[in-house]
Amino acid sequence: MAPAPATADALAREIASLLELRQSVAVPAHAATALARLLGTPEGRVLHVFPVAAARIPEPGALEYAIVAQGQEPLEAPIPVRDRALLRALRDRSPTHEDGRLFLPLSAGGEVRYVLELPGAPDPGPLVRSFIPLLCAYYAVLADAETDPLTGLSSRRLFYSEVGGLLGRLAGSARRCYFLAVVDVDHFKMINDRFGHLYGDEILIHFARVLRASFRAGDLVYRFGGEEFIVVFSSDTREQAWAALERFRACVERYEFPRVGRVTASVGFARLDDPLTPATTYVDRADRAVYFAKSGGRNRVAEYEALVAEGALAPPATEKGGEATLF
Repeated sequence: MAPAPATADALAREIASLLELRQSVAVPAHAATALARLLGTPEGRVLHVFPVAAARIPEPGALEYAIVAQGQEPLEAPIPVRDRALLRALRDRSPTHEDGRLFLPLSAGGEVRYVLELPGAPDPGPLVRSFIPLLCAYYAVLADAETDPLTGLSSRRLFYSEVGGLLGRLAGSARRCYFLAVVDVDHFKMINDRFGHLYGDEILIHFARVLRASFRAGDLVYRFGGEEFIVVFSSDTREQAWAALERFRACVERYEFPRVGRVTASVGFARLDDPLTPATTYVDRADRAVYFAKSGGRNRVAEYEALVAEGALAPPATEKGGEATLF
């Protein structure tokens, strides 16, 4: 039996429910459920889309995207997209209905970030088609507000919602360890004073590109404020986490920045080990490690837990209300 067509009342309820959302990360799953209800189909999947550098694509001519279902572990390597209908949705950035499946891309900042896949979906009728542009526009408005306009990275606002969700899943993730790193551009005030703020902004743009390219597609990268960035990533061991951050530090040191030439970075990181500890506490811990790295000459990677074990930093017992007691 064909599903009953959507009604105007049902559409109005879904629109009202959508407009109650205040964070872009909540929109894809909510939208997949809403469309399934309107179309009378089983709920589909939310696919997270990551742009991938062409040099890392394993086969010539493959689309420069990696796809992973929302909630899965971060990608270890890019997966080329071969599904014809999905390719069309990604390339055209528009809904695609083919072979009984509906693909709906959600875009922001000129890039597709999610694709909703609904299997067994009929061709959307006029009412559902009127809902789709509103859905896409509302997602873009929220996502653009959560994106740093200079670097294109996620903003501080999005950090708290995404990392809060990750901390909530820590208890059920025994396979991998998660780490939070604070990354700071060394001597950035000196760069601004000597070369001017326009060149300072250009340094931040290039720095953000190096940072994003140094981590996997599924790792979370944010501009936290000024010359400070945050990376949240998973690794099997603390040694591997250290090695990943050290590779990034070395990449920055080798990179030729416009006009300025050589720029370095100091990095501090801490392990996310307790779902009940607020994200601000982990930022404070990584910040303390960064300050230690800078006091030791900059252009270094420092681990909070190792510094505490060595007695170089006060232990977590001195932390109160999510704030760390600094030197």
